[in-house]
Parts: sequence; structure tokens; C-alpha cells
Amino acid sequence: MFAWLWPWSKAPVEECPVPSKPVIPVEPPKAPPVVVAPPPAPPTYPAPDLKDPYYAYRPLFNLMGKSEGTDKHRGYNETLGYGAYTGGDVDLVAMTLGEIDKLQTKMLAHPRNATNSSALGRYQIVRTTLRALKKALSIPDTIHFGVKTQDLMCLTLLNQRGLAKYLLGTLSEDKFMLEMAKEWASIPTPAGHGFYSNQSRTPVSPAQVRAVYAEVKRRIKG
Repeated sequence: MFAWLWPWSKAPVEECPVPSKPVIPVEPPKAPPVVVAPPPAPPTYPAPDLKDPYYAYRPLFNLMGKSEGTDKHRGYNETLGYGAYTGGDVDLVAMTLGEIDKLQTKMLAHPRNATNSSALGRYQIVRTTLRALKKALSIPDTIHFGVKTQDLMCLTLLNQRGLAKYLLGTLSEDKFMLEMAKEWASIPTPAGHGFYSNQSRTPVSPAQVRAVYAEVKRRIKG
């Protein structure tokens, strides 16, 4: 027999050791609450203006109004130098294209017109370009140089510079920006400067132009 099986055995009885201090149960540290950031709010866009036939392209029009500086004053009625070569402000939208041609000829003949430019309207179209647009669009001289006429001419110039090809994906964004910089000196090239040698700085940046391109694409997709 094993001695420890008997109660009278003199073998020592092992017991759990008694701690010198009472053991106080300690709760394990709680993990910090997981904070889930709310999803970012979707960007807000203006509601489509169903009355505007150029709603999808309006951001490009507004870009030119900003870069050309015309929206700072009279917009569609603005002339080169803010009236410096037309004897003051002129209501261009109330004039026919025939009258506009005469006004531009007068601007070119102005003795202080060192730039030899006849740019006018919101998109600062010069006489040579305006004459070419009239021919391309078959617009008679009796038509007024109003808002719709100026917008149509701007869109035509954009398409001539590759807007449709860009939107179809057959012309790169950088190439389209470069073409726009050739038409409007206030638009930067992808490198961030003007296309022409006398245009080292532009009022808008390539990033601003790219943002406008993105908005036009969004509007077209609906």
C-alpha cells in the first residue's frame, strides 16, 4: 500500500500555499473604443440648368471669363483694355456683327493700341477670328453679337481646338490644354506657363483647368 492513502500516515500533506497578501483580482484593461470615421460627404454640384443649351460646357465658358478678366467688369460687353480703345464702355450685345467688325477696325487703328489687338466680348475674340467664325458658321452681319452668339462662337473655337476629340478620348488632356493655350493666351500650358513668349504667367493654373475639364465630363455623363 502507498502510505499517503491512509489517514494515519505520517507523510506530510501538501496544501496550497497561503499568500502573504490578499490577492485582489484585477480586471484586464479595456481596449479603446474603435472610432469609425463617417464617410466623406459627396461633393455638391449645381442643379442642371435645363434652359441653358450650353449647360455642359458652361464651366469652360466661365473659365475663359475668369482667365480673360472679362467677368471682373462687363462680361459679354467687355472690350480690350476695359474700354481703352473704344472710347469707353460699349454695349456689344446690342450691336450687329457688321457693327462689331467696324468697331474692331477702329480699335486696331487706335494710336495707343500697342498690342495691335481687337479682342472683345466675354471670350475676347479678335477681328480675324470673328470673320473666320462668321464664314464657318454662315452667320450674316445682321445677327447681333449677343450672349447666345458669343457662346456659340466660343464652343466652335473649343471644338476647333479639339474639345469633341478630347471628350471622346481620342485627344489627351494635356494636348487639349495646349491647344486651348494657343487660342487663349490666358490659359496655361500643362507646364504652367503661357504658350506665347510674352505670357510667362497666366491668371489660372493647370490644376484649375483640369478641374474644369472634370466638371464638363461629369455634366455630360449626367
